[in-house]
Amino acid sequence: MAIDKLTPLAAPPGHSLTGSKGKWPWERPPRFSDPDEAIDYITEKLDTPQSKEGVLKLMLAGITIEEIVSQVAFKGFASGTFNPDVAELIKPAIAIYLMGVADEKGLTPQLFVDESEEEEVDDVTFFKILKQRNPDLFNAMNEEINENQRMQEQEVVRNSMPSAPPPPNFLNTQPEGA
Repeated sequence: MAIDKLTPLAAPPGHSLTGSKGKWPWERPPRFSDPDEAIDYITEKLDTPQSKEGVLKLMLAGITIEEIVSQVAFKGFASGTFNPDVAELIKPAIAIYLMGVADEKGLTPQLFVDESEEEEVDDVTFFKILKQRNPDLFNAMNEEINENQRMQEQEVVRNSMPSAPPPPNFLNTQPEGA
């Protein structure tokens, strides 16, 4: 099933406007509308030893402060803890808090995503991920690639064979004496 195709069973555009209001947490009033209260809430949540250990592991694995902060802000919005405006306003304070956590442990975290590192995924990496995450599709694609390769090899063999002269018939016979 293609991702971009509209199917007969797909919800039409604007469908979300016809449902009951307040169905999702972000449609209800947020728990915190004051950025200071939201910062205090998040830092309390992150101040547990288990949370600090998890965040430090992420930083050691190379996840940037920017990525962690973005996820914390998005999760807070999605859970209805605060609205998107508060989420954006608290990002710098959460980043400073996370840098302090890293500094306590003597870790120098990467702050921002290096845009030069973001590049297209090469075919080898794509197929490794595909084989691990979607083996059925990997096998189907692999079989199709092998079939195409076999067809090309057969075409090369067919084209490399010397062609025999056509058998004589009344259309291609040479007149006698010519």
